[in-house]
Amino acid sequence: MTTLKTNADQGLPGFHAAVLNGLPEAVIVSTPDGEITFVNTATQVLLGYGASEVVGEPITMLVPRDPTRRVDPVKWLSRWAHEPDVAQSRFLDLTARRKDGGDLYVDVRVRHGEIAGQSRYFITVRDTTQLRREQAASREAGLRAARILMVAEDAIVSIDADHKIVFFNPAAERMFGYSAESISGQALDILMPAEARTDHDLHITKFRAAKDASRMMSDRNRVLGLRRNGDVFPIEATITKIDVGGVVTFTAHLRDVSDQAILQTRP
Repeated sequence: MTTLKTNADQGLPGFHAAVLNGLPEAVIVSTPDGEITFVNTATQVLLGYGASEVVGEPITMLVPRDPTRRVDPVKWLSRWAHEPDVAQSRFLDLTARRKDGGDLYVDVRVRHGEIAGQSRYFITVRDTTQLRREQAASREAGLRAARILMVAEDAIVSIDADHKIVFFNPAAERMFGYSAESISGQALDILMPAEARTDHDLHITKFRAAKDASRMMSDRNRVLGLRRNGDVFPIEATITKIDVGGVVTFTAHLRDVSDQAILQTRP
């Protein structure tokens, strides 16, 4: 296990130093102008430096300025150290530099205080590298899924818990005659004839309470769509529900089966 080496803030009481060293989160203490005076054990483990290697050095040794961003770490410390608690609930995302030269994505928070009458900034550093990788992977997966939905041959329409349209792919635009922009936020009722709306709302309510995640709607009842020009036409529809953190959305895959209906009516 890494042990704490020399720190400049000898005025830090032994009890408080022991508490800081027992924390799993990295804590750095610096002067207002950014000179490091104390690093706890978690900081040494996270960044690979011993205390004697960084105490007396500028904070930018551990959190260098990113030339692609306008954030100056030292100026940021000065600005946010005196902010009230409400503002301090936020963390700033920065890139920390390990001793081996590797970079870590970190969230940083700072508070102002005093040690033996000397002004100090107490800086909390959280490693968010894995979290950001997972977020990037999730965004990429979402983009891939969105691209697939956008080029799908079937019309795909998503609604929220209030039955408001939140997604309308190009195939749905062609099927119903509305642009995605014009129909976003509209009630789903706009896409069905008036006589079908009550039954459809009841069906969605029952489906939300049911255990099955997807359902073929046209297996139970005849499903009809309403185009912008007033034409009513038969639809083959499958609906899927997704519940994320209590937020429910419904997505319908729709296929115009007018041609099938015509063939069935021929002698």
